[in-house]
Amino acid sequence: MAVTDSPAGNRVRRTQAERTAETRRALLDATFDALVEVGYKATTTTEVAHRAGVSLGALLHHFPTKADLLTAAVTRSFDRRIEEFQDLMAGLDPAADKLDAAVDLLWSLYCRPTFTAWYELWTAARTDPDLATAVVAIDRQFMAACRQIYAELFPARADADPAFADGIGLDIVLTLLTGLATSQTLSGYEPHPPRAVLDAFKVMCRAVLGSATVSRAE
Repeated sequence: MAVTDSPAGNRVRRTQAERTAETRRALLDATFDALVEVGYKATTTTEVAHRAGVSLGALLHHFPTKADLLTAAVTRSFDRRIEEFQDLMAGLDPAADKLDAAVDLLWSLYCRPTFTAWYELWTAARTDPDLATAVVAIDRQFMAACRQIYAELFPARADADPAFADGIGLDIVLTLLTGLATSQTLSGYEPHPPRAVLDAFKVMCRAVLGSATVSRAE
């Protein structure tokens, strides 16, 4: 059983389970960082092991294949994305315009490293059926969680157009933000400044959804 120094200078023993969990976290964090910094292609098992400070053998003990590692990384990415989404929505100012605040907060989510890592995995999944299965399953969980939070912020109206049932409004928002964030992944490519696109989108939302949905919270 391994031991570590506690803040008080006492020797604290770590169990095998704790050491295993710590190593797995280090490997998944290293995978996340590599996806963001060097991209999917360069996120090799050797690169991840080096970043995590473990041997390649130790990595392969926890994740026998790169597919196993990336599938676990997909789940890790989901956990980070949903935590960030919940934190941002919880911080929504009740005195602010709900539409403006929600769109701005969501956009800030897409400007974080979690989107970059997710984008790398999503792109790679196009030609990797096993990775695609994991990515699609986790994305559905993410969307379900987002819809629940969205429904609490923007309750369905009795006079709402049926075309916007089942959270389609949120899907439209996330689709636009995904496209806008994707356009930012290539340096120097910017058809329109993101702020101009977001401001125009808010105007469109008000025209479609009506003032009742986007009124200020009381």
